[in-house]
Amino acid sequence: MAKTKRNKKRSRGGIGCLIAEDDSNNSECSRSTSSLLRVEDVPLSRAFSLIDTSATISSNADASANHNNLHFRDQRRVRIVHPYPYTFAAFAKSRWIGRSLIDVYHDEFGSYPRSYYEAAIDAGRILVSGKRVTCDYAIKQGDELTHTVHRHEPAVSLSDLSLSTTSPAEHDKQQSEPPPIEIVYEDDTILVVDKPASMPIHACGAYNYNTLLEVLAHWKPESYGTGKLFTVHRLDRLTSGLVLIAKSSSLASSLGKCILERDLCDKVYLARVKGRFCDLLQHADHPWRMKYWSSHKIEKGVRADESAERQSKQQKIATVPPISHGEVAGHDACDLSGGVTVELPLSKKKGNKKEGGTSEIQSASISALGFWVTDCHGNLVENATLQDCTKQCEGMTTSEILEHAVGSLANDDVSAKGSINWFLFACPCRISSHKNGVCEAGDFSSKSESELEGTKPAQTAFTLLSYDKASDTSLLLVKPDTGRMHQIRLHLQALGHPIANDHCYGGDLWFGDDEGQQACQNSRECLNMLDKGSSDAELTLSKAPATDEEVYQVVANKSREDGESMDEFIVKTCVWCARCRGLDGIHSLDGSADARRNNEEAVFRRTLMEYLVRSQGIWLHALQYSLHGNDDKGSRIVKYRTKLPSWVNDFDVK
Repeated sequence: MAKTKRNKKRSRGGIGCLIAEDDSNNSECSRSTSSLLRVEDVPLSRAFSLIDTSATISSNADASANHNNLHFRDQRRVRIVHPYPYTFAAFAKSRWIGRSLIDVYHDEFGSYPRSYYEAAIDAGRILVSGKRVTCDYAIKQGDELTHTVHRHEPAVSLSDLSLSTTSPAEHDKQQSEPPPIEIVYEDDTILVVDKPASMPIHACGAYNYNTLLEVLAHWKPESYGTGKLFTVHRLDRLTSGLVLIAKSSSLASSLGKCILERDLCDKVYLARVKGRFCDLLQHADHPWRMKYWSSHKIEKGVRADESAERQSKQQKIATVPPISHGEVAGHDACDLSGGVTVELPLSKKKGNKKEGGTSEIQSASISALGFWVTDCHGNLVENATLQDCTKQCEGMTTSEILEHAVGSLANDDVSAKGSINWFLFACPCRISSHKNGVCEAGDFSSKSESELEGTKPAQTAFTLLSYDKASDTSLLLVKPDTGRMHQIRLHLQALGHPIANDHCYGGDLWFGDDEGQQACQNSRECLNMLDKGSSDAELTLSKAPATDEEVYQVVANKSREDGESMDEFIVKTCVWCARCRGLDGIHSLDGSADARRNNEEAVFRRTLMEYLVRSQGIWLHALQYSLHGNDDKGSRIVKYRTKLPSWVNDFDVK
């Protein structure tokens, strides 16, 4: 039986496709045509040069002069995907049935005002099951809605050449381009890379081809092309570091399960945070300091007939707290001293399959909020102070610290030469806004059961590597025990030591980067000039919705002329291209070669400037993964580790 349209395979997960010119009505357009893409790898120094040119135009001579030599020798690079025609597709949802086409697009999609969708439906850019309809068309079950746009993507960072294993001179000698992504390890089954900050792993939101998998596929299509690589785990877009990619779906599945099993995978991160770590927690009576009093351990010399009060005092012998993965064992909760415990509501978990279905297991948990100190084996260090965690690495080199803390790459076990104490912190986390991807962590003990819905226990271990007095920042090794969304960032914020440049969770966007802050300010001035003095700090290609004024100037009453290709028509009526040209040049796209070239230059320039006003990544880096497994020779540990990121250079570590 022939496949229905619903079951036809579509690229990009069925949500859209890149189309060729004049192929908007071709059923084969659902197949992505990556050869149509125009991609450029741009030195970041070129972005600063463009700002200087734009600053000169704005007659701000002082700002231009201050940046004539800004990052002249900067070896960072930016990847730009030039805009391309793209069709978003979606089958009718049950809540859309019976509603008008214009109402659905206006209510469900916020990138454009109602006037744009009216014009797009009239022009045939929005179709229903491949056919043109009117705005008041009532959506039916089984309808496929498609919307063809000129898609713009934000720029992303590529690997820093200053950290590359191959020098620029060697690249010139080999007459080859430097790799966009640093390869840590590769064999016939797995690819391990060092992901740059600002780059998502796979398509999401405004990012479609500027993703890790697509960058690899574009770089080496014969080795990393479509269907050849399979993701194993996630890593936040703003976080840099180690990413494991399997070369078969079966290996991806097994490695994914290994990482989810907390006892089979150890993850180690580097973080640079505000302040001297632990200074805010030194007080002996801090409410989050936790101890566990074991009632069955009694000191020698305590008589059974002594008073209950004295016996209780003598019984208080500190041991390992009964906390695992941020969760307190219910029968031991009463034996905790200090900290906060929160009883979380029942959660449903899938059980084993029974009679063709799956059983649901309801379980409640007690989440802990508190901290304690252990050695590298998880044993409580008696009489340990937080200062023991902050001074233990003084006088050690980076390699010595890593060997003591997480072991060497050559050996399975932590070095026998010494042991690093770890500061353990348990604190529940939850997603506060699914739409915006914002999370929170902290003391939820006063919240109601309904407010606690979705809250999960979480636990992270920290140890201080170095403190830089000049910037008042600390360099930490971090080991997440659980894998909640934004967990490390949330826990550091809760401890009063947020990642220094993580503006989402207590840091400052341009912390310690005066040149970056100045470049951001200059770029913002240029963008505001294009937008005629707009003061909206979020006015960017990927976030700011189109306005009715822009739609009126660019889209309204525009029709496809005879002989005009779909690509040309889409560019001509693209609100985002017009925004790049600026209000003064909004009517300048007349179809001539010069106008098209000027439009491309305007888009290129604005894409770079908007890269400079966004966060280019945070100081959080996935440094090492250790996977525990078995083979013919017995149990073994496989370790992968990246080079140290450039932002550790401010610290006195070698």
